[in-house]
Amino acid sequence: FFFFGLPFVESLDICSLYRRFIDQTPFIMPPPEPATLKSFGFSGFFLTALLSSLSYFNVDTYRLTTRFNALQSLFTLNQTEIDRFMASYALFDGDWSNDNGKSEAQIVDYYHVLNHLCALGNVEKMYIPPFMDGSVNLAANQELFERKMMEDIGLTLDGNNDDKNVLELGCGRGRISAHTARETGAHVFGMNIDPSQIANAKSYAEHTGLGNRTDFRVQSFNDLPFPFPDNYFDASYQVQAFSYALDKEALFKEIYRVLKPGAKFSYLDWVLLDAFEPGNKEHEKAIRHLTPLLGAVDTVHYKEVEDAMKKAGFKILLSEEASRGEKGIQGPLIQTERETFAWVGTFSKYFLPKRFTMMLERMDEGVQTFIDVDEMRLGTTSYQIVLEKPGAQCDA
Repeated sequence: FFFFGLPFVESLDICSLYRRFIDQTPFIMPPPEPATLKSFGFSGFFLTALLSSLSYFNVDTYRLTTRFNALQSLFTLNQTEIDRFMASYALFDGDWSNDNGKSEAQIVDYYHVLNHLCALGNVEKMYIPPFMDGSVNLAANQELFERKMMEDIGLTLDGNNDDKNVLELGCGRGRISAHTARETGAHVFGMNIDPSQIANAKSYAEHTGLGNRTDFRVQSFNDLPFPFPDNYFDASYQVQAFSYALDKEALFKEIYRVLKPGAKFSYLDWVLLDAFEPGNKEHEKAIRHLTPLLGAVDTVHYKEVEDAMKKAGFKILLSEEASRGEKGIQGPLIQTERETFAWVGTFSKYFLPKRFTMMLERMDEGVQTFIDVDEMRLGTTSYQIVLEKPGAQCDA
């Protein structure tokens, strides 16, 4: 049932439900993982035949296999891992100055589970992107922003950047790194604190033919200095990871050190906007309610981030809300993904162990607050700042 049930239920209305929830953007599909297939009791031959049939009807088989891999990973979690995930929400009780026992180890516990929960929907990359185009879905908006970001940091989308080294901080499962390597031809180095995500990133890169253009390693970006020489990278970026930074100024100084003169860095993250009023109880309550959903420890105004960047020596080239459109908000994308996880929640309620429902309910808390905060312009997860290290770009 698990193998047939999910695609069958989603494709009842001539695949329209499926297409509503599944990313239609072209992907290079990695081979199915044997361990996942065996756990559901099906042979590789049977899976290949079924996936070929689904592909014939224009079903995104990459997203389907990703969801099955996520289900398999969640099924095999032990009670200790689940308990640690639930306990990791102590991270979001205030910022790092709140000494309630929070630690970087809890970040690993949190993402060890969250990355699989996100893969059940369309947020395998674990970020709600800027709203770029209302005619396409969330995953396609991610791709649109990422291409823009690549150009913002001086890369071309022609695959001819094989002489460039690029650093991604907080790379997660490595999907943005892989996209960057595929689109630009650059060699991308990804750093992340969670060993399970790095293992996933390496496997995906090998399966998609990008193993020779990516390099993933387990490391916290709070562990300074980075294991790279001065003036090494031609470009760098981070996507919604820096709320875990213990010392932003020190981190930006380290990024400055490893970038070549003239190289650029793109920052996309959760920040407070000018409409937020410190001391306004309604505003402060909304932000407190939202941060666990965002996985945000540190919540700062964008000007505070700019100050840390300037102190590190960077020149700010761009500082703006990256979402496009009349309102410049992410709400439509948030609502779409909320609907996606609604079916996941319903499915888990009737067909999956109780722990799935518990984890999904924990993840779902604060979604309406996210939409409200976005509409009131109190904060955003799609604020982009592009920096440049002064000096002429060195030839590599």
